[in-house]
Amino acid sequence: MVNVTHALIQPTVLLVEEDPDVRGAMAEALQDEGYEVAMAINGHEGLRVLRALESPCLVLVDLELARVGGRAMIDALAKDARFAGCRVVAMDAEPGPCPSGALAVLRKPVRLAALLEVVREHCPREAPEDPAVTGATGVSR
Repeated sequence: MVNVTHALIQPTVLLVEEDPDVRGAMAEALQDEGYEVAMAINGHEGLRVLRALESPCLVLVDLELARVGGRAMIDALAKDARFAGCRVVAMDAEPGPCPSGALAVLRKPVRLAALLEVVREHCPREAPEDPAVTGATGVSR
């Protein structure tokens, strides 16, 4: 009998939020759902952390940050070819349009259901199916 081990894929989310209580609660919720979470407290640190990450599936960034704000971070991502495929979702307490460079806006205070919905949409946790394996087992997902 052959033992086959499948690597668990834990997509990484970069969370850029300056409020430690909000950041901690969001990170804990995402970790409970099986995501790796990298964190930063402002846009400057967020860019530094992002450069060190292999390829996060999503960047969640508060638009109202000290030092380098969320909008400036999103603008910097759009101008840097290294981050061309980076998915960004903004977070903001103020109503308004989605900033250019972001896919959506989560309104603050962020509801857990909304957070998980947007992360699941952009961060699949399963490896792409291998057609040979799917066909061999007859299982379709």
